[in-house]
Amino acid sequence: MTGGAPREDVLRRLATAAVLVPLFLVAVVLGGLWFLAAVMALSAVAAWEFFGMAAARGYRPRAVAGIGLALAFPAALEASTRRPDLLPAFLLAAIFGVAMAHLLDPEADGAIASVAVTVTGAAWVGLSFGHLVLLREVPSRTPGMPDWFGALLVAVPILLTWANDTVAYFVGHRWGRRRLLPRVSPGKSVEGALGALIATVVLAFPVLWAVNVWVRLFDPLDALAVGVLIGVAAPCGDLVESAFKRDAGVKDSSRLIPGHGGVLDRFDSLLVTAPVFYYYVHWIVH
Repeated sequence: MTGGAPREDVLRRLATAAVLVPLFLVAVVLGGLWFLAAVMALSAVAAWEFFGMAAARGYRPRAVAGIGLALAFPAALEASTRRPDLLPAFLLAAIFGVAMAHLLDPEADGAIASVAVTVTGAAWVGLSFGHLVLLREVPSRTPGMPDWFGALLVAVPILLTWANDTVAYFVGHRWGRRRLLPRVSPGKSVEGALGALIATVVLAFPVLWAVNVWVRLFDPLDALAVGVLIGVAAPCGDLVESAFKRDAGVKDSSRLIPGHGGVLDRFDSLLVTAPVFYYYVHWIVH
């Protein structure tokens, strides 16, 4: 797609962000149960959208059970930092629980597809979003680190992912010529992806420098690595959700957020970038 980005679309996106972003930021700053509840709610809505797409494709997910699992996965993931055996136990219980719910339905058919779609959808959104909670709780597992610093760690993948998506959108509309993966998402261009990658790497340096003002945690090599990782991971998350939508034959995951589509449409990239950043902090930096 070429030419300038549609003005009406940009205004709708900005108006929606002006309402939703402050609400989410309040939950991030409060942390604790407030942020966990916000992430659980986000996971439940995203699961509802996923199951809607699956139903449009002809599958029969156990939507009620799946949404319940999506609600529980972030809490189970956070609890697993204290009890590592909890998460695999919960995942096994989820698989068998959904399978039994399917078997007890006298009108149910397609057990393999139904159970697989239900558990996969719930785990995909619940575990991915749950890494935001893990990031927020890093100070609770680090002696001497102030609790509010977790809010800054959460802000890093959100800000860099937003920048990546925004630059890809504008560069793609203005200079995009070569399609990145046309069979999945014809609107995304190589030029947009490269411009977004460069912008993400450049922005990572001042963002991590700002974080270091409060707690010295990153060095310039970390900024380069984080910028590259998020710059590559963000479009991957976008493309995965685009593949799901294309398979389901829908344009948006839902119409819940004016100007953005659904929760999955807005946060598809963050489903990948949040875990990537968390494990970089956990394994390399922390």
